[in-house]
Amino acid sequence: MADPFEVRLRFTNLLSHLSASSTASHKTAHYALKHRDMDEDLHSCIIENLERNNLNNRANIMYFLEYFCDFALREDHHAYVDFVRRDIRRIVEAVAQSGANVKVARRVVGGLQDKGVLRSEVVREIEEGLKSKDGGDEGADEQHDEMEVESQKVTPKTVQKVNGPPKLDKRAIEQRIEEDRERNKRLRESVWAVTGDDEQELDKMWDEGSDLNEDDYVLAEEEADERRQFAEYHKLKSET
Repeated sequence: MADPFEVRLRFTNLLSHLSASSTASHKTAHYALKHRDMDEDLHSCIIENLERNNLNNRANIMYFLEYFCDFALREDHHAYVDFVRRDIRRIVEAVAQSGANVKVARRVVGGLQDKGVLRSEVVREIEEGLKSKDGGDEGADEQHDEMEVESQKVTPKTVQKVNGPPKLDKRAIEQRIEEDRERNKRLRESVWAVTGDDEQELDKMWDEGSDLNEDDYVLAEEEADERRQFAEYHKLKSET
């Protein structure tokens, strides 16, 4: 029988090294399912890491949770999903504290709703809470205001604002950009990787998603804003 302390230590290490890589997510999820007899203990590791790690790692763990719930359901071990469902408010609060990672929390919560993990009334309640955080500095979310970091020459020691959400240093911002780019790339690949056997499913998706709604416009505006910030950041970088 595996030593519980060693299992927790190993799982904590896997969580701290999560990235946009699907391999990292699969490895971490597989380890948790391998030690499913310690499911509640390992879930507590997830909560602890969400509440104490940096903004990037919190975002990576949040994205991982959506993958993890899907993986656990396929493996027919519903306890992990039940824990996420039970603690989802605490999870979102940890991920989006001080107004950071609001978009990440919103996207993952929406994905969990689509998978049937979260009820619509729970999602609405969480969304109301996120709206109260969304008025903060958007630079702490997604791209973390790269232009301001560049112009103010923020150093690794200067990662907090007194009256606003936490700020990331330049290296962490660049890492976040690369990870977001990788996630978007994988998302596009999963959408367009359609074989002949999937044509009926594609037709169904087209029929269901062909009409634009308000959410589509909001998402398009967010993506355009992210691309604009990314371009301006590299323009400033090339001029220095």
